[in-house]
Amino acid sequence: MSSTTEKSRRHHRHRKIQARVAVVGGGIAGMAAAARLAVSGCQVVLFEANDILGGKLNDRHSAGFRFDCGPSLFTLPETLEALFNDCGKNLKDYLQYDKLDLITRYHYSKGNYVDAWADQEKLGVELYDKFNEDPAKVRKYFKRIKWIYNLTTPVFLQKSIHRRSELWSLSNLFKLFALPFAGVFRSLYEFNRSAFDKERTAQLFSRVATYNGSDPYKAPGTLALINHVEYGLGTYYPKGGMIAIRDALQRLIQELGVEVRLETKVDRFHVFQNRIIGVKVNGERIPFDRVVSAVDIAYAKEYLFSRDLLEPKLKTSDLGMSAMVFHWGIKGTFPQLDLHNLFFSRKYRREFKSLAAKQIPQENTIYLYVSSKFNKSDAPDGHENWFVMANMPCDQKHDWEKITEITRKSILGRLSSDLSVNVEDLIVDENVMTPLTFEQTTRSYAGALYGPHSNSVFSAFRRYPNKHPRIHGLYFCSGSVHPGGGIPICLHSAQIATRWLIDGLRKSKVKHRSHSSE
Repeated sequence: MSSTTEKSRRHHRHRKIQARVAVVGGGIAGMAAAARLAVSGCQVVLFEANDILGGKLNDRHSAGFRFDCGPSLFTLPETLEALFNDCGKNLKDYLQYDKLDLITRYHYSKGNYVDAWADQEKLGVELYDKFNEDPAKVRKYFKRIKWIYNLTTPVFLQKSIHRRSELWSLSNLFKLFALPFAGVFRSLYEFNRSAFDKERTAQLFSRVATYNGSDPYKAPGTLALINHVEYGLGTYYPKGGMIAIRDALQRLIQELGVEVRLETKVDRFHVFQNRIIGVKVNGERIPFDRVVSAVDIAYAKEYLFSRDLLEPKLKTSDLGMSAMVFHWGIKGTFPQLDLHNLFFSRKYRREFKSLAAKQIPQENTIYLYVSSKFNKSDAPDGHENWFVMANMPCDQKHDWEKITEITRKSILGRLSSDLSVNVEDLIVDENVMTPLTFEQTTRSYAGALYGPHSNSVFSAFRRYPNKHPRIHGLYFCSGSVHPGGGIPICLHSAQIATRWLIDGLRKSKVKHRSHSSE
């Protein structure tokens, strides 16, 4: 190949794209997609039904307290760094964050807890002291899950498994053959139980299945790679709180010239002869060359697809868990609590059996997040802001008012017992969010916060693709489509979808030029 030809191809790859693109949904994935498209030269309009951007990544202010309303864990900051770099920006000019030394404090009973240190050797010592777990097995486990991460991430997280040009390669073929050794045919709990002597160690490392709404007793052992993300690559906390991530992305898209239309609900995708030609808003048809849907895929199927598209609706049995969240402004401070805390249910397996049956657990595992431990301005002096979450099934027309009353009483009883204080007497501000709340505020279908679950070895392949298989010009990114949920994974989803979209635009222009020259 001549140097002139290679220079021509490089110039073609970096040439700006001229296209008008709609992005529907202003969550993490939507903002990331809008930024990537704008920097590629597209004229981007971002539609958001709410009056603020961020989707699930939002917050609430009340009585001098600030509460996060969504994600509370920040991992893989390099995915965010890559986005900003690709947009010609430096993330450090927009967001600062610190690496955590202590990731989570796991509480088992009154005064009995385990500190999950980021330092793997220190964690091994902690597990030996508290559980009498063999530190050599901890080291061996971390080596194995690092191998699983390196094996699966390039295939299942960073690329589209629905796009032949990205999936079919000799290296990927080798990785597919290696998957049986990566725990895909055992549940996460079984995978972890085989690695450790102690039940509680396996329970601790299996909890990560809930990060994407899945069941640790059903989800494939491959999800153990999340433990490598936390303990091998690190867990972080943004200065100013999790909301600082939303603010950084909002500032980025503003600087890139993205037009943002808040409080603008898209009614339908406008499709003609299997080609997207725009969106419908308040009865008006607005033309676009391409559309990126960054909303929950089940919501999109139910409300945004025209009836003639004949898209099968997602079954509620395919949906992951939801949650009930209490925001409690607490008078007093608790040194026995850290930023992230987990109080395991004493009937952990039974809890997930209930959730699988779409029933309310009799006893909940409690996640307690106190951002004021790091961000002092999140609570008045002498107070703490408690984000208290319990796993719940997605909405099956339950009586959430009654369930809230029962769950509140149960949680207060457990926390009061373990912390040796009547917690209810210390609450000075309170708010509750149920699956109904999440469905109404974030368009999460049936309140399923994480979209489809990952309770099967085939879950990754069954996730909705980032490009519609029949409608030309319609693309998807969010935590409910490939590759899944969580801030860094949503950023991957946006990158996969926009890369596919931009490649398609470039091919269309090349074909148009070739026809014109003829």
